[in-house]
Amino acid sequence: MTTPLQIINGRTADGGAQLSAVGEIDLTNAEEFASRLRDALSPGARLLVDLTRVDYLDSAALATLFTHAERLDIRISPLNEALLIFSGLDQLAAVEVVRG
Repeated sequence: MTTPLQIINGRTADGGAQLSAVGEIDLTNAEEFASRLRDALSPGARLLVDLTRVDYLDSAALATLFTHAERLDIRISPLNEALLIFSGLDQLAAVEVVRG
């Protein structure tokens, strides 16, 4: 069963924009994720995308991240680390793996 997606807008400790997702990002909700990500972007600023509580990412989610990769700092859990490395997203965006 798919875990419903929750998307939360917030701020980092230094005041930067942050978008956090919880659940699964797949074809059924990737457009919502893409829309919220686009809305959170500010000209000339980086966006922290916290995916540490995302259980599953599919190709639609990756496509959204690739579209804006040069403006993103991405935090992920070890669960999704291989996916971002194999896809090459870690070469385009700043990716931090949060362990524990």
